[in-house]
Amino acid sequence: MAPSANHVLRWWHLLAPRRGSVARPSDRVQAGLVLVVILVALVAIPFSAAAGSAVYAAQKQQSVRELAEDRPATATLLADGPPVSVTGRSGEVGVPMPTDATWLGPDGTRHTGQVKADAGTHRGDLVPIWVDGSGAVVTAPLSSAAAVVNAVAAAVGLYFVTCLALALAYGTSVFALNRRRGRKWQQEWYAELAKRAHS
Repeated sequence: MAPSANHVLRWWHLLAPRRGSVARPSDRVQAGLVLVVILVALVAIPFSAAAGSAVYAAQKQQSVRELAEDRPATATLLADGPPVSVTGRSGEVGVPMPTDATWLGPDGTRHTGQVKADAGTHRGDLVPIWVDGSGAVVTAPLSSAAAVVNAVAAAVGLYFVTCLALALAYGTSVFALNRRRGRKWQQEWYAELAKRAHS
């Protein structure tokens, strides 16, 4: 019989002990806890999937709304972007920084303000941006791919947190059961020593 089958059979005998079983009540409680943990972990799968679906539906609507309201545009830098700076062992340049620029809004009106420019860019360089109906710079709309990634992350994260909580609850319970078994074993051992001392 495979080792995994032996473990399953052992837990089953603890949950439903046969006549003459040496399983202690605490052993049966622990076996019951294992069963509860497994059942809750299985039930949590569809709930986590439902949560991920809800996140996807909400973010998909957000993506459609932002794509309908916002428009891509091109800004022309009026100043140099942040200087190139090598950081750490990777040799990566610095993060984009707000830089003065000008761009045309959806109605053709020229706007002036700040946009995020990459390190090493210069005055006159073109920078892709997104603007709303009034021509103000906004963050890029949420893409469908990002909505899928966020939904999967939400579902997996919720399931992971659920399993972590179950593991902590089970570990705490087993710790308490082990302490109880240890105290009982010690009391029985002292009783046995006292009996031998008087015999």
